[in-house]
Amino acid sequence: MRSNTLTLKQQETLDYIKIYIAQNGESPTITTMQKDLGLESIRSVTQRIESLEAKGYIKRDRFQHRSIQVLDTNLRSPRGTISVPVIATAGCDAAEVYAQEQYDEFLQVDTALTKGANDIVALKASGRSMVDAGIRNGDYVLVEVTENVSNGDRVVAILDDMAVIKKLHRTADTTILMPESEGNGYSPIVLSGENSKIFGKVLSVIPMSYKDDYEIIYDKHIKF
Repeated sequence: MRSNTLTLKQQETLDYIKIYIAQNGESPTITTMQKDLGLESIRSVTQRIESLEAKGYIKRDRFQHRSIQVLDTNLRSPRGTISVPVIATAGCDAAEVYAQEQYDEFLQVDTALTKGANDIVALKASGRSMVDAGIRNGDYVLVEVTENVSNGDRVVAILDDMAVIKKLHRTADTTILMPESEGNGYSPIVLSGENSKIFGKVLSVIPMSYKDDYEIIYDKHIKF
């Protein structure tokens, strides 16, 4: 009987095994998996393999060196996941972090968190000016890249090549980026100038503690 739930660690491992077999014509060794997945111990690898085997996604012969078989090459986690690039760090205090595209990190996230959006990236929050919105230092923020945003949305804005996360407030002639951290002395930012623009709309927040656990925890993500 196959379980309907995969954690992100398990999904990462299953995807790795499928890609390795497709590229090499055989399954990886435990040592290779430890190295390629960046795990600290052989036991960490075997725990992942045992979990996938128990859930019915793979089978193996423990007495053979390369014996892992994927039982269904089209398997995904039940609600579906997508891989989202982490492109930058965005300041929640002031415009202090350079916004540059760095695709050396990806998050595997539940599609329920993307709200049907297509052009999605992730940014790592820095600072404490948005803590009352549930965005804390080190959290990962899923962002739809769009300039089509509404008054009251949490947005990512670019100010002279710096990324900031704030709440959008528009008047007839002014766009203001508002902090959400009561009593901590943060000031609004007026968006102006040719080098300032709205980059995207915040869809969801993945708390750093859950990202580290590499679990898909559907009911504990913050959605806007």
